[in-house]
Amino acid sequence: MRWIWIRHGETEANRAKRYSGHLDEPLTEMGKRQAVRLSHQLAKKGLDAIYASDLQRCVDTAQVIAAAHPTLTVHATPALRECSFGAWEGKTYEELMRTDAEQVGKWLDNPFFHAPPGGETLHDLDRRLLAWVREAEQRHQGGTVCVVSHGGPLRWFWARMIRRDWACFWEPDLGPGQGWLVERAGTDWKVAKKLGDGQEE
Repeated sequence: MRWIWIRHGETEANRAKRYSGHLDEPLTEMGKRQAVRLSHQLAKKGLDAIYASDLQRCVDTAQVIAAAHPTLTVHATPALRECSFGAWEGKTYEELMRTDAEQVGKWLDNPFFHAPPGGETLHDLDRRLLAWVREAEQRHQGGTVCVVSHGGPLRWFWARMIRRDWACFWEPDLGPGQGWLVERAGTDWKVAKKLGDGQEE
C-alpha cells in the first residue's frame, strides 16, 4: 500500500506565519504554482483515490492534482482538517507569546494533553484522524491514495504511524506544497520519497 500525504499550497496566513486551524482561506499565487508542481510529480503515480480536508486551501490543491487523473474526483472530508487552534487562529506565534505565553509553552511541551483555548489537543486530533485512516486503509487495500491535508495531520502521521512516538510530533519540517510518498510493509510505514518544491519530478 502506498499513500501520498501532501500539505496544501501556500496561503496568506502561511506567509504571515499565522495559525490557521479551521479558518478557511484560498491559495496564494505561489500556492497555486506549488499545486501545479505537485500535479506534475504525481501525474504518473497511478492514483486510486484522492482525499482532502474540506477547507478551501486543501480542496483547491487536491483539485489541481486530480486534473492529471481524469477518472478521479476529490473526496473532501472534515476528518482531515488541521487541528483546531481555537482562540489562537489568525494570530502569529509572536503575538501569542505576548498575550498567552504560559499556555503556549504548555501546548508546545505536551500538545497531547494541552490545547489552545477552545481548540483541540493532539488526543482529539488522533481520535478523528485514526478513525478515518483505519476506514480508508480497509477501503483501499493495496492501492495508492493521495491525501491533501495540513501540517498538523502530517505531523500526526509521522509521530503515530512512522516513528510511533508522540515526542516526535514536532520533527517534520514540511512547508506548504510539500509532502511524502509513504509505503507500508506489514504494519510498518516508511517514507519512500519527499515531494514538493525542490524535489525531482
